[in-house]
Amino acid sequence: MKRTLFVTAALAAVFFFSTNTVSAQQDEPVAGGYAPASRSSKEIRKAAGRAVAIRARQSGTAVTLVKIEKAEVQVVAGMNYRLCMRVKEGGRGTKTVTAVLFRSLRGGYSLSRWKAGGCREL
Repeated sequence: MKRTLFVTAALAAVFFFSTNTVSAQQDEPVAGGYAPASRSSKEIRKAAGRAVAIRARQSGTAVTLVKIEKAEVQVVAGMNYRLCMRVKEGGRGTKTVTAVLFRSLRGGYSLSRWKAGGCREL
């Protein structure tokens, strides 16, 4: 009887600790997914500047960066920068946009997305 109770308690402990370990691992970033980045880092500021410059060139209007609200990076065959920014576009008031900027392994930049209306993806 004591042996059965001991085995049951040991199995319950193993189950409890293994489920807590799995749930803790789920909070970690997913390999290949986006990870948070510092808004004030030199790399993020440069990416935001490039995104704004490319958008201005594509749209033919003046675009000014007001503030980087949030930033994330994703390592792919190069680097993706997903940026939530406040910008002034075309001389109008400020608006929030989500921009995704791709930097290739050779160092070239391209703007994959520029979406106004908030930063729900981040």
